[in-house]
Amino acid sequence: MLFSLSAYDRSPTRLSIALIATALLSSTTAFAGEQLVATVEIDDFQVGAAGTTIQVEFDADTIVTGVGFTGLWTAIVADTQNGIAPWSIDLGVTVTAPNGETLTWDPIGGEISIADYPLQDYSDGGFRAAPGTGLYTFEFTSFDSGPWIAGLENVKLHLTSATDTVTKTFEGSVAEGPTWMRPFSIVGISGLGPVVYEAMEFTVDTSGGYFIESIVPTGNNFAYIYRGGFDPENPLDNLLDYGLGNGFGSDGAPQGTSWIDAMLFEDETYYLVVSQWSSTQPGQPYTNTVTGPGSFILPGDDVLGDLNGDGVVNVFDLLLLLEDWGACDTPGDCPADLNDDGFVNVFDLLLLLENWG
Repeated sequence: MLFSLSAYDRSPTRLSIALIATALLSSTTAFAGEQLVATVEIDDFQVGAAGTTIQVEFDADTIVTGVGFTGLWTAIVADTQNGIAPWSIDLGVTVTAPNGETLTWDPIGGEISIADYPLQDYSDGGFRAAPGTGLYTFEFTSFDSGPWIAGLENVKLHLTSATDTVTKTFEGSVAEGPTWMRPFSIVGISGLGPVVYEAMEFTVDTSGGYFIESIVPTGNNFAYIYRGGFDPENPLDNLLDYGLGNGFGSDGAPQGTSWIDAMLFEDETYYLVVSQWSSTQPGQPYTNTVTGPGSFILPGDDVLGDLNGDGVVNVFDLLLLLEDWGACDTPGDCPADLNDDGFVNVFDLLLLLENWG
């Protein structure tokens, strides 16, 4: 079923991924990342106007600060003629921990659609210090008061715990590149193409909640996450989530900014795709920032000597090494100190040259 979203699908934006010079990876305690600590798989269930209560026993020897949800949202009883209800964005949940702490998370979804929608999301904290062991109560609610029924399939409920946040920032542009007919929703294809896109495979080294922000200086923005594969000829296949950056997104992102938050798993392969908004608009640069409980790993990130993160060790990395030549202010906190001895010197230069190319 295709749901028209033309009111949301207009005006420009350009993106690309040239992964230039500003690839950086750092840890900070300013914000708490939500790391996965426990998972329980449950039976499929439905949510109508009266709501549904699920009780789950967890056994995690740690303090819990948030929850996660993965599964497939689908409309069981719906207004399929004009797409009014129910929307996946109508789904919310209140979670009560064994110690009585409560967490209200709504909407769980974020997709304005009555078609099937994969949910792989997390709450940004909410508990102060809930126990990881004991009975948790999940009270699911539909915010639509009509006779509509939503179904949740292949459901897994998760507990998360606050940890230091890892941040990665990288820049690019979509001035040129391959084109596609981009999605404008989880179930529709935009009529504003063909537009330039750039796709990059990535993984994470720690399971938990990740937040992706993609910003362009003017106009509109669109970013996507695919799980397990990406085929520009079939842009709805494997589409997990997206960030609508034209100022009309349900998450409140301003124009020119796409926000995606998702529960990501270290044993999965994902693709981040940034896309030009409309074929009638010029390309422009973008800045992507990813925060989460672990590293967001792109191709080339693990190449020793690739100081700018472009997947190649070359003269640009050599220049960065020479800029840092000498003693590091803090040992272990100097990117060009490839052997971690507290100095950038000839030994680091030799390591860089060993990986040249």
